[in-house]
Amino acid sequence: RSSNISRIISWIKYTISSTYLILKSKKTDAFMIVSNPPILGGWFWLLNKIKNRKYSVLVYDIYPDVLVALGKISEKNIIVKLWRWINYKVYRDASVVITIGHHMAKRLYKQFPKDAKFPEVISPWSNTDKIKPISYKDNYLSQEFNPGNKKVVLYSGNMGASHDIESMLKAAKILKNNQEILFMFVGSGEKWQFANDFARVNNLSNIKVYPFQEEKKLPYSMALATISLVALDVGAEELMVPSKVFYYLAAGSAVIGISKNENELKDIIENNQCGENVEPKNPKGLANVILRMVNNKEKLNFYQQNARMISVKQYSKKSGIEKFRLLLKCSL
Repeated sequence: RSSNISRIISWIKYTISSTYLILKSKKTDAFMIVSNPPILGGWFWLLNKIKNRKYSVLVYDIYPDVLVALGKISEKNIIVKLWRWINYKVYRDASVVITIGHHMAKRLYKQFPKDAKFPEVISPWSNTDKIKPISYKDNYLSQEFNPGNKKVVLYSGNMGASHDIESMLKAAKILKNNQEILFMFVGSGEKWQFANDFARVNNLSNIKVYPFQEEKKLPYSMALATISLVALDVGAEELMVPSKVFYYLAAGSAVIGISKNENELKDIIENNQCGENVEPKNPKGLANVILRMVNNKEKLNFYQQNARMISVKQYSKKSGIEKFRLLLKCSL
């Protein structure tokens, strides 16, 4: 993720390494092709003209639509037209196409052959046995990260160029005099240093910025959160589902989504009553929602309990694997 070049190189390396498995496959083998790396589907489709294996497709991000929405490439570019033509072939010949959100499924369906079945939807999940609420007295990171035992507003993960980190930082600045709230950013990306600089230049002691932690620390860092923040890029509402929200839910954190229009993130939060949604580029609105949650302990507990409950019931590893098992058994 350090640059677009390194990302493309990793895509190519993975595609090359998977070629051996495809060419050495047996007649009884079946494949699941994942949309990341996005060049894999077309390459597999070409190789499969030789091998003729059954396969399913799992779409995490809809390419090239994501690149168009983020302004990386023009809708009129010949690469976009060629990419969609290849996708059409890949989807047409698949035994089943699966995606991770209902809004994404609707978007995909518009690109399908006219007689194709509607895509199946299986949400991402987290390991709810590993990621779970942990009391502060049992959380060994609490004294290191939050010795004042404040209410933690957490953003954890990639801090990319298109993520609305600015609104989160400005909301922290608005709430700088509230001694009860601590904003914590854990991750990396293009805006990681910006977050560091923002806190330093504005002399904000209520913002702490950390790099990605060791994987073994993840259950403990996630469990520090009272409220968690997740942003969905403007223009990508039908194109992706932020996976971090499922970790937040498992940790029993109330969730604030920063998103526009109708989208999967907003649906998850509102339909399961585990938090609230705020429009992007609205730091004052975000600050007000955070303050309202912190001041209403009964409502905050309600959101937190619902988050954990829906995670175990619907977005757990056990539940997700069973959905895949049944679907692939019937289709391959």
